[in-house]
Amino acid sequence: MKPVVDAAYRWSVVSRIVAAALGGYLIVSLLHMAFIVVLPAELHQSLLFASQTGYLYWTGLIIWCFATRSATRAWVGLAVLAVPLIAIDAWYLLQRSVA
Repeated sequence: MKPVVDAAYRWSVVSRIVAAALGGYLIVSLLHMAFIVVLPAELHQSLLFASQTGYLYWTGLIIWCFATRSATRAWVGLAVLAVPLIAIDAWYLLQRSVA
């Protein structure tokens, strides 16, 4: 006998896939820019480090999105990660545009 899979479960899986793929990409992109600001190295060295380790963070985010209890928690967790990264990146861009 086949188990019945309802539409809510399928939409939850689709939401997690979108959160893991697009949300993870957004977080890693924000993290790249934050590394440039935070790391005490030259610009190219910080960017190289961020680029080389970005796939590790993205893989961790993908695993985390599917390990949470619900798709809502995955989205909320990504938003919580994005807020400080956006603040750091915005501060950097404002300082750079003033100078």
